[in-house]
Amino acid sequence: MKSLLRALGQLEEWILVIVLLSLALLTSAQVICRYVLGFSFIWMDEISRYLGVFIAFLGAAIGVKYGTHFSMDLLYERISSDRFRHMLQVIVNLSCAAIFVMVAYYGWIQATKMWRFGVLTAVLKVPKYWAYLPIPFFSIIMTFRFFCLAMKHLNGLIRGNPFKLTGWN
Repeated sequence: MKSLLRALGQLEEWILVIVLLSLALLTSAQVICRYVLGFSFIWMDEISRYLGVFIAFLGAAIGVKYGTHFSMDLLYERISSDRFRHMLQVIVNLSCAAIFVMVAYYGWIQATKMWRFGVLTAVLKVPKYWAYLPIPFFSIIMTFRFFCLAMKHLNGLIRGNPFKLTGWN
């Protein structure tokens, strides 16, 4: 199971790298064509907007995985007891998981509305629900990761393991 999760994590990171590089290359081509050749691609703004949403949610999921999101740690630094630190982390991670369950739910509702109504994107004429699917998909991944972090800290609370503020891997 760990090897499957590791492989999926690497796939996730490679997808992010490929999408970021693609966006950078497309944007560079757009700038060169616009200012050097005198024309621009009409579809570029639409693609970059949708890829930006994809990158934001995928990057946020990876940030949860490695524990690299910013946090206010003044309270953590002032608490001397590992038990209270673990308890606080359990509360924070379960709260974050609950928030992303809501984001996934409402993202799914929005995507299914777009699918039911048959809405197409303005320029590319592809189904618009494809642009909304990364929101619920990666929100579910973040929910799972926050829940795993909460369970890790709950285990540390029960067993009395020393406090460690890191990602879930």
